[in-house]
Amino acid sequence: MHRRRFLALAGAAGLGAATGHVTPAQAASFPYYDAGIPAEAHAKLGELAPYGVTALAFTPSGGWVVVTQDGRYFARGIPDACFTELGALAAAGRKIHCVAFPPEGGDRWVITTDRGVTARGVPAACEQRIDAFYEAGQQVVDVAFPPAGGDRWVVTASAGYHAKGVDDECYQMMRNLTQGGRRITRVAFPRAGGWTVVAQDEFHARGVPDACFDRMNTLAGGGWQVHNVAFAPSGGWALASRGKVPALPADKARQVENAVGGSTIWQRMSAYKTPGVAIAVVTGNKIAWSTGYGRLEAGGSGAAHPESAFQAASISKAVTAIGVLRLLQTRKIALGADVRPYLGWTLPRRSCVTSTEVPTIDRLLTHRAGVIGRGSTTPAGACTGFDVGGGGFPGYGPDATVPTLLQVMNGAGNTQKIELTTTPGAEYHYSGAGFVLLQRMVEQQSGMTLAQYMQQEVLAPLGMTTSSYALAPAFELAAGHTTTGTVIPGRRNRYPESAAAGLYTNVLDLCRMVSWLNRAYTASGDITGPLSRTSVRTLLSQGPQPGMGRGLFIAGAGTDRFSYNHDGSNYGFKSLFTGYPRLGAGFAILANGSSTSLVTEIAAAVKKVYGWP
Repeated sequence: MHRRRFLALAGAAGLGAATGHVTPAQAASFPYYDAGIPAEAHAKLGELAPYGVTALAFTPSGGWVVVTQDGRYFARGIPDACFTELGALAAAGRKIHCVAFPPEGGDRWVITTDRGVTARGVPAACEQRIDAFYEAGQQVVDVAFPPAGGDRWVVTASAGYHAKGVDDECYQMMRNLTQGGRRITRVAFPRAGGWTVVAQDEFHARGVPDACFDRMNTLAGGGWQVHNVAFAPSGGWALASRGKVPALPADKARQVENAVGGSTIWQRMSAYKTPGVAIAVVTGNKIAWSTGYGRLEAGGSGAAHPESAFQAASISKAVTAIGVLRLLQTRKIALGADVRPYLGWTLPRRSCVTSTEVPTIDRLLTHRAGVIGRGSTTPAGACTGFDVGGGGFPGYGPDATVPTLLQVMNGAGNTQKIELTTTPGAEYHYSGAGFVLLQRMVEQQSGMTLAQYMQQEVLAPLGMTTSSYALAPAFELAAGHTTTGTVIPGRRNRYPESAAAGLYTNVLDLCRMVSWLNRAYTASGDITGPLSRTSVRTLLSQGPQPGMGRGLFIAGAGTDRFSYNHDGSNYGFKSLFTGYPRLGAGFAILANGSSTSLVTEIAAAVKKVYGWP
């Protein structure tokens, strides 16, 4: 069960009854709770809690230690060397931040203070990371070890954290909570599995005892910060606070999370049976924050992160458009040129298309070139009455042979041949087939595959390091899911119609692109990147189709709230990005489910929180 602070699904109602005794503080300055711990530990915690507990820990063999902010401490059953060092540090006036014990037991321990660390028997990489934080002028406030042992650990400092070998969702939550300016203050792992992450006024938990989570909510409900969480090897637990939650700046990421479809992002993901979502937001033409939610694959262990690659679906067209304008810019090809001489292939036409109007590159970019695709195939000789929304591609599953691009164009794949179906320029029909022709043009004129060309000319120059038009890039990839939340066959369909539907990317890369487009559009001259200012202005200006730039949609032209956007829908994936050049802002959303409504609701939450149109 997901359990999170401030969410209805994580409230006290419905939690199981506490096991053992649960004792609140009696007339103490600072509250504490515990259950299932040794009686002496319970008594000493009660004695020391009024002085503000800074360190609270259990050894793998059942020992324990409590330290307060004024240097008081009591321990039972901890390694002798650790106890001796603790006394020496307290006598020297050091403030003890943390005492922790690796799960292997024995003479292994670490003590962090306001002026350094003492450690014995902890993983070398863990100790090196602790030292690095102190050398950088930060204090290490917490060290935690998962029960599996080995080279697995979390180090939390006054302004950062580092984790190795922890549960991926635990790391996801650590990363998410720090995106709004919070600091991780405690991470703890029950011996039977699970974890909890505390970040000042927020905490997330999985697999912790119900009573423990209930009391964490009790503390938070009273305005107390959860400063200490510790789990005993017996299954017991203890909590302690040493003060109220501090005043924190507004956290836009948390506001968005809790404003999706009138609920929370987790609840809406559950309602729409979407396992994973990633979000990134741009302000001041920089990525302000980025978060991931849920899993890359239902039932899998991999968490969705902003760095994770999803299929971008029709967002591919918007990014391809940058590549097309790059080609025109470098090869001195006119935007209004007839595309046919650049194809190395004869574009057929239906017999009823008799106009002399030509399918220009500009018309292809704006879906007005008379090349429709799906929605135009029945009856084969018709030239009118088509589905305006047709034009996508179904992709190829795991058992299908993926055709070449030329085979797709000739109708040898799972879609009909590409041909002039209506008079070029006369009608708008959203057309993936038109972008296949643009893909063919790019490949013919550059001598490279689209994947190679886009990598060299667009993706690399924009710093989009986890983006590719390859059929199966070597990134961490999300799996697509049906409307019932089950993994689609083969996890992902393949799209040789790459320009139209084949881009893999993550939200960070999309927001890097948004930031660059914003800056290039508003700059007084050219800036470093794939397009000149003139070409960017062409990309984001209305062309032959009202409400469209080239390869993407626009709104609010001529105002400070001007925006450009594109969404996407592949089998098992949904996506959306938006940029606001005059505001220096934008966002990107990628989801591995089949609900467009979820992505729309998240976008609405982002816009509401930031006041964007």
